[in-house]
Amino acid sequence: MLNMLVLELSFTPPPSMITFLLSATSNSILDRAIDSEEAQHHDFLRLEHIEGYHELSAKTKIYFSTAVAKWDADFYVKVDDDVHLNLGVFASTLAHYRSKPRVYIGCMKSGPVLADKNVKYHEPEFWKFGEDGNKYFRHATGQIYAISKDLATYISINQVSSHLR
Repeated sequence: MLNMLVLELSFTPPPSMITFLLSATSNSILDRAIDSEEAQHHDFLRLEHIEGYHELSAKTKIYFSTAVAKWDADFYVKVDDDVHLNLGVFASTLAHYRSKPRVYIGCMKSGPVLADKNVKYHEPEFWKFGEDGNKYFRHATGQIYAISKDLATYISINQVSSHLR
């Protein structure tokens, strides 16, 4: 399943690279189509990970561990496939943070917990979350974010050590 557009941004040549991030599939027809596309454009990064809603953070950690090992970049960026991004403006924004360590730039979210079971992303245990009036605490969301090389390296080191336990 193609569900992330990933950018590794560096401010030395080449200036940026766009890669489509994929988890493992169980669809041989899809796999052959992906193999054909990859042979032509070299723009996929396949992870040793099976896609699943409850494994989203694992996929992110595996991505950062893989990206840091594979590419030397100033920032590693994750963008969902349904987000429109002006790469020039985004790269200019990131350039302002190059000299700062352990940078996270991304979307933050808070607001009402979805308690109505007729809503698409209903939270069945809504009563456990948040503040008065069942509001989520302010937290990072995954539609788009960039992290610095230092932060990606930290995640990679801790991803590896978590597998050893």
